[in-house]
Amino acid sequence: MNGFPRGRDKKKNENVSPILEQIMTGGSSVSFNVLQMSHGIEPENLLFQTSALNNCIIFKYPNFDDKSESLDDDDGDTLNLREAAARPIETALYVPHTSATPRAGGYGIYLRGKNYRPLLQEMFGIDEQNPQGGALHDLKVLDAIDSIPSLDAFLLKICFEAERLSIDSRYLRINEDEEMQIRHMIGGRIEPIIRKALGIPEGVGPRIERFLQAIWDPAMPEARTFVTAFGIEHAEADLVFGAWKGITFYEYQLRRLAPNVRSIVKWLKSPDCLPIDLRSHKMYEANLLMYIERVGKQIEGALNDIRAILADYENCFRTFMDGSPEPFREFLRNVRKKYWLMGYCISALNSLSHTHNRFMRNAVNKRLFFEVMLDMLRQFDVALDRRREQRMAF
Repeated sequence: MNGFPRGRDKKKNENVSPILEQIMTGGSSVSFNVLQMSHGIEPENLLFQTSALNNCIIFKYPNFDDKSESLDDDDGDTLNLREAAARPIETALYVPHTSATPRAGGYGIYLRGKNYRPLLQEMFGIDEQNPQGGALHDLKVLDAIDSIPSLDAFLLKICFEAERLSIDSRYLRINEDEEMQIRHMIGGRIEPIIRKALGIPEGVGPRIERFLQAIWDPAMPEARTFVTAFGIEHAEADLVFGAWKGITFYEYQLRRLAPNVRSIVKWLKSPDCLPIDLRSHKMYEANLLMYIERVGKQIEGALNDIRAILADYENCFRTFMDGSPEPFREFLRNVRKKYWLMGYCISALNSLSHTHNRFMRNAVNKRLFFEVMLDMLRQFDVALDRRREQRMAF
């Protein structure tokens, strides 16, 4: 954002970029700190069998592109754009120069970049032409992580389960009660649709239980039976179920997030968000107010996308239960696109909430100093940005 003074150098971490700050402190939805979580875990139980990979931080970043919506060619660039449209949130590895001081800088490896596999070979010795043993395991873990929009522990767990990957529970920081609560909510949302689609009356237990189990294991024949009832190909069952579960999970997250996000929006519109020392920075007041307004519009944009997806879901559900299945069929056909968009929105709001809570610990009567406020707005901007640059060095 132009028009602001350069901040003072920080003694401990000089000129840490907002993007690196997002990787380090943006929250668990967008950052999976393998380096930190691996401390104290026995070598045989580490996430990656290639030991150097356990010194990295995996992060997600948005890569939405309007041009990807209408493409007819099949050249390399177009194929990349099609991939970006299908999965508009990408995955990267941040590898610090030294694991003892990860905030001091490092380099990025992008899992869908053209030089991804050569870099893995150069940096970690993983040869894509001849992967063996641990390398095969590690590539499978990375591919699994790249198949989901965010790095929430619940999504990681069901993703690893689907790929039959045995991951130490210390990497998946979710307690049993919370996991059961999420699974119960997802089952409760999907059960009436299964009953209606397959004509299973209330009170019929064993058969519906098999279909509910198929939600978590798309290889079961009941999963194929269910998707066939909606005119969806068998091969698409895992993608459809995965995205459907994902949207319901994000709906659960929204319920927990909403009060905090509403509080942030209210604060940004109040006099409390004006810096304590604004008078000393009077020449930058207009730019600051424009920045606050811009961030507010970004938040509202993410909320509007979430509202639209959930309203569509509810409308399709109601019409389906009333005897008109076509809208819900169409919803399921496009559910993956909605899943990835909702993943971006919820992750951005999660990061926003996490960042706001961190900065407000040092607030004075809900107010910040000018430079601190500016730092927080920059972090908000990065979290809410829908297209982020790929940086090789941090």
